[in-house]
Amino acid sequence: MNLPIACVDLLPVQRDDTGRVSHVGLIERDSPMGRRWCHLGGRVGYDESLQEAGRRHLEDSLRDIGGVVVETEPYFVNQYFPSPRAGMGVDPRKHAVAVCYLALFPSGSAPRAQGSEALNFQWFPVDALPDDDDFWPGSLLMIRRPEVTTSGWHDEVLTYQSISDRYISHNELMWQTPVLAMTAMAFLLTIALGQSASWMRALAAALSFVIAVISAQLMAKHSKSQISDSEDLLRIEKKRGMQPAHDKPKPVRIPFRFSTDGLSEWFAARRSRIWWFRALLLLAVVSAGVTVEAVVAIFR
Repeated sequence: MNLPIACVDLLPVQRDDTGRVSHVGLIERDSPMGRRWCHLGGRVGYDESLQEAGRRHLEDSLRDIGGVVVETEPYFVNQYFPSPRAGMGVDPRKHAVAVCYLALFPSGSAPRAQGSEALNFQWFPVDALPDDDDFWPGSLLMIRRPEVTTSGWHDEVLTYQSISDRYISHNELMWQTPVLAMTAMAFLLTIALGQSASWMRALAAALSFVIAVISAQLMAKHSKSQISDSEDLLRIEKKRGMQPAHDKPKPVRIPFRFSTDGLSEWFAARRSRIWWFRALLLLAVVSAGVTVEAVVAIFR
């Protein structure tokens, strides 16, 4: 029974000061189609890890490679078939499955080709690559991945991380707001409902009203911003094929049951942010009523 061959492929890259891939390194090699520009790589040996095989092929094909770092996680899996298939690599000699890694070279490095396979090595700006027909079929699939192109992966990763940090910040502030507000209002309403002078009661109740209103506004603002960030994160997750972590939970209708478990499930299904927002508005109404009552008492 014929089986596909396990391979590891490497794409040498250089990044600019912003972290974007600015250049890709390619070797020139002979092929059944004539000379072609190609990535590095080859078969994985028995009892050899992917990283070990990648390093071996790198050292077999290039010299003067000091400072190169091969990423520990693959960014693509390429497939090569003896006959052309849409979106796949072609190798007339075999069917191979290749795990692809980026090999990060320091800026200014100048590796040189060596060995029987690599006839030449050259750095190419990502926006000035050779013609498509000059590539080994399958190499362009590696280069045109978003992780390599200047407008893709790196910027998106930074954007995702930035939005995620802001999402967490909005979430923390959204819940801190009502807790701190209610602590302050509890103190003020204690004065407003006590036996203090009417003007003191009116002032305390008025301050409680102001705190309730501005806290409700602030909570609503953080809530809206968090929802907006969640939608942006979900869009990136779907685009990149990631596990959706910020999808909206599906509404669940749970009947109200007079039992400990039933009450717990019913309350857990409610949207907490709405309950807290309404509670702040309710306290604002109560504070306004106490304020009016205390002001009336002043002029009696």
